[in-house]
Amino acid sequence: MKNEYKNRMANKIAAHYVELEERIIQDIVRRIVKTGEVTSTADWQINRLKIIGYSSEDIEKMLKTTLNKSYPEMFELYDKVINWEYVRNKDLYEQVNAEYIPFEKNKHLNQAINGIAQQSLEDLENITRSLGFYLDINGKKTMTPLSQVYTEHLDRACFDIVSGAFDYNSVLRRTVTQLTNSGLRTIDYASGWHNRVDVAARRAVMTGLSQITGKITDYNAKKLGTEYFEVAWHAGARPTHAVWQGKVWTKEQLVSVCGLGTVTGLLGANCYHEYYPFFPGISERNWTDQWLEEKNQEENKPKEFQGKEYTVYEAKQRQRQMETAMRAQREKVRALQKGKADQDEILAHKMKYQGQLNEYARFSKKIGLRQERERIYLDMKGRVAPDLRKFIAKSTGNDIIKSGAINGALTDKNDPLYTRRDAHANRYYESMRNSRKSNIIDHIANNTGISKKSISKIYDHVFINEYELSGGKRRFDPDYYMAESFRRLREGKNIQKHDLIMLKHERLEYELMKKLHLKYDEAHKITERKYNYQKALNKFLKEYNL
Repeated sequence: MKNEYKNRMANKIAAHYVELEERIIQDIVRRIVKTGEVTSTADWQINRLKIIGYSSEDIEKMLKTTLNKSYPEMFELYDKVINWEYVRNKDLYEQVNAEYIPFEKNKHLNQAINGIAQQSLEDLENITRSLGFYLDINGKKTMTPLSQVYTEHLDRACFDIVSGAFDYNSVLRRTVTQLTNSGLRTIDYASGWHNRVDVAARRAVMTGLSQITGKITDYNAKKLGTEYFEVAWHAGARPTHAVWQGKVWTKEQLVSVCGLGTVTGLLGANCYHEYYPFFPGISERNWTDQWLEEKNQEENKPKEFQGKEYTVYEAKQRQRQMETAMRAQREKVRALQKGKADQDEILAHKMKYQGQLNEYARFSKKIGLRQERERIYLDMKGRVAPDLRKFIAKSTGNDIIKSGAINGALTDKNDPLYTRRDAHANRYYESMRNSRKSNIIDHIANNTGISKKSISKIYDHVFINEYELSGGKRRFDPDYYMAESFRRLREGKNIQKHDLIMLKHERLEYELMKKLHLKYDEAHKITERKYNYQKALNKFLKEYNL
C-alpha cells in the first residue's frame, strides 16, 4: 500500500488530537473571558468555582469524544492495509505452488494482528492519560499536567485580571502564547519524554501499521519458503536508514543491519519503510545499486536557502518544523478571536502566519520539495491568513497635498552620464542618516499630515534597514529622484504628487516585507499595483520636460 494513502489516513486520525488541543485551549480562553466580566476580587472569590471548577469533568468528556472518533477510523485503516498487504502476495503463492489461505480463515495471523490492533488502542488511551503543557513557571520551562494547568496556571491568570495587576489583553496574550507554543503534550513520567499529542497519536497509529505489515510479510515469507526480503526505498530517508533502504537482505540481516525490532531501526518510530519477500532468481529488484548510489549522491548534495545548506533529509525535517509552527499560529489566532482580543493584536498574528506560509512556499520551491500543506490544515478550520486587499487598504491613507513647480533640477541633458545625480543622491542619503532622525520625522509629518509613526518606518526602510538584495544583504542604493522627493517633503516646499505616492509606496512595501516576510521584489511588485511611484515620477518628468 502506498505511503501517501497511509499518511493521509494517519493524518486524519491525528487531526482529532489537533482538535482536542484546540478545544482545551479554547475552553481555557472561555474561562478567561468570563473572568474579564468580573469587576472585583470579592466577586472573583464568589465566581471562582463557577469559572474554574468542574474542569476535570469537561476534560474527560473531550478526551472520550476524541477517542471515540479515532477508533473507527483506525480500524478502517488497519483493515485496508491488511487486505492490501495480504492479498497482494496471492500471485506469488501460485508461482511457487504454495497453498494460499484467505485472511479471514487464517486464525494464526488473525490472532497476531488483533493483538497489534488492541495494543494500538491501548497506546492511544495511554496518550490521553498523561496530558499537559510545557509552560514557563518562574522563568523555567516545566511540563505541567493538564489538571494543574486549570487549578494553578489558569487560576493565577484569572486573578491577575481581577486584581488589576495586568490588563485583560495582556493576560490573554500571555496565556494563549504559552499554550500554543507548547501545544498539548503527552508525557512519560518515568523517562521524562514528552511530545505533542497529535504527533504521539500519529506515531501510535503508524507503528501499528508497520507492525501489521511486518507480521504479514514474515508469515508470507515463511509459507513461501524464502528468507530474503527487499526493503522499500523512499526519498528523504534519515541517514542511518538510507544506507540499507532499497536493498535485499536476509531475515537475520534485517535485524543485524537494518535494526528490525529496535525503536530507531526498520519499522521503528517514525520509520516509513516496509519489506517484502524476495526470491533470488525469480524476483527483480525495484532499485538497482547504481540507481541507489546516484540517488544518494543527489539527495546528499546540499541546497542553500537564506545562507543555510540542507540535504533532502534535513530539508524535510525543516518542513515538519515549519508546519508545526504554522499549526500553532493558526491555533493562536483562533484562541485570540475566541477571547475577543484587540483587533490589531489578532491582525498582527494573522500577518505572522501569512509570513510563515510565504517562507514555507519559498523554502519548498528553492529546495525542490513538495509542499505538504495538508499537514498545516489538520484542523480543517479554513482560512486564517489576512485578506491582502483589506490589509493594503488598512495600511494606507489618502493624504493629498497641493504641489507646485520645480526649477533647477538635474536632467539627462545637463547630466547625461548620471554622475552628478548619483553623487547628489549619495550625499543626500548620507546626510539623512547623519541628521537627527526625530527632526526629520517631525518636519515630514507636519508637512504631509502623515503620522510620525508611519514616517519613522519609512525612514528606517529607505535609509537604515538592510535586506537581502542582489549582491547580498545591504541597504537600498541611493536614488536621485527619491532624494529630491525627500528634500521637498522635509522642506515643505513645492511638494509634488509623486512625492506623496513615494511615501505611501515605501510604507506599504515596508509592511509587506516586515509583516508578511515577502522578499523585496515580491513586495515591490504588489505595492506598485496600488502606489506606482515610477509611473507618477515619469509623468512628472514629462510634464515639466525634465
